[in-house]
Amino acid sequence: MSDEQKASNIEAEKDVQNVLAELKGEAEAPANGTEKKEEAPVEDAEEARIVAAAAKLGEKSEKAEEQTQRGRRNNAKFDPSSQKETDDPVEIRKQVEFYFSDSNLPMDKFLLSKVGGSQNRAVPLELLHSFKRMRRFQPFSAIVEALKTSEVLELVDNETAVRRKTPLPENVTETHDPSVVKVFEDKAMDRSVYAKGFGEEGPTTQLEIEEFFAPYGPVNAIRLRRAHDKTFKGSVFVEFESEEKQKAFLALAPKPQWKGQDLIIKSKKEYCEEKVRDIEAGRIKPSNGRSRGGFRGRGGRGRGRHNDNRDWRERRADDQKRGFNGNKEEPKERREIQKDARGVPVVQSTADSAGQKRARDDEAANGDHPAKKVDAKE
Repeated sequence: MSDEQKASNIEAEKDVQNVLAELKGEAEAPANGTEKKEEAPVEDAEEARIVAAAAKLGEKSEKAEEQTQRGRRNNAKFDPSSQKETDDPVEIRKQVEFYFSDSNLPMDKFLLSKVGGSQNRAVPLELLHSFKRMRRFQPFSAIVEALKTSEVLELVDNETAVRRKTPLPENVTETHDPSVVKVFEDKAMDRSVYAKGFGEEGPTTQLEIEEFFAPYGPVNAIRLRRAHDKTFKGSVFVEFESEEKQKAFLALAPKPQWKGQDLIIKSKKEYCEEKVRDIEAGRIKPSNGRSRGGFRGRGGRGRGRHNDNRDWRERRADDQKRGFNGNKEEPKERREIQKDARGVPVVQSTADSAGQKRARDDEAANGDHPAKKVDAKE
C-alpha cells in the first residue's frame, strides 16, 4: 500500500474516532470558541454523525482500493495505441478470429460470458471495436467487409454482430471453468514452447515479441507471463499452429536471440514437468495464484496441486496409495497400504509414520492470470 493510501486510511480512521469522542463529550471545542448547537434530537444527531463518518470512511476506502487497482493495471505497460490505423482485411480477420478461437475464447472470461459458451451467441461488432487492439481498424465498415470472407466466423443480425460457425463443445458454459480451460490447454501443450529472457516490459514489448515469433509461425497465441501485480516476468508461452512448427522452432540452430541476447527456450511440456519436480523436491513453492498452463505436466498428471479440486483427504489418500511420503521426495520403498472392508485406503495418523509429516494441502483449486494472453481488452 502506498504512503498516500496509508495516509488516507489513517485520516478516515481519525474521522471515526472523532465522531466517537464527540458522542462521549470528549471532542475538542470549535475553533471560534462557541458551542455547537444541536439541530435535531440527540439520538437522531448521533445516528446522523455516525452515518456521515462511516460514509466518509467508505468513500476513502473505495478511493484507496481504486488507486491500488490502478497501480496494478499500470504494471502492465502494453499500449496498443502505438499501432497505426489500417483497414487491412487480413489483419482484421486475424484479430477477430483470434478472439473467438479455441486458443483464446475458453480462457477469456468476458468474451466467453458474451458468447454464452456452447450457446454461441453473437457478439455486437461495436463491442469488439471498442477493444484496444481493435480501435486502430478504421473505418468501422472495413471490419464488416473483412469478416464477410472469414472461414470460421459469420456475420448475423444484418451484419451488426458476429459468431463462430462452429460452436464450442457442449461442456463449455458461459462461466469460466478451470477444468474446461485445462482441457483446451492440454490439447495445446504439445505445440507450445516456453521462452525467457525478454527483459523489462515497455509499451511496445508485446508487439515486438509477436513480430519476433512471426517468421517461425503461424502462431495461435503468444501469452506474456505476469506476476500477481501484472508485472511482466520476462517470459512467454507461445502456441504454434501445429506440433510440427513447434518442433521446427525448438530444432533451430543457432537459437534465435532477443536483441542480441540468448534466450532460454524449451517446450512448454518440459518447462511444466521441471516445475513439478521442483515443487515435489521442495525447491520451490507452488503458486497460489492463477497460472495458465501451470505446473501440471502433460494431461495434468503431475503432483502439483494446481487445478486439483479434490478434498484434501482424497489427495492425501492418493499420495499414500502411490507411496508419496509427504516430504516432497520419492520414497525409497513403497510400503503396503492398508485398506478397509470397502477397499478404501486407511488414513493413518502422523504418529504411525515415525513422526514424518503427512502431506496436507488445503489450498483451493488454482485461481492464473495468468499469464497474460496476447490480446488484452482492458
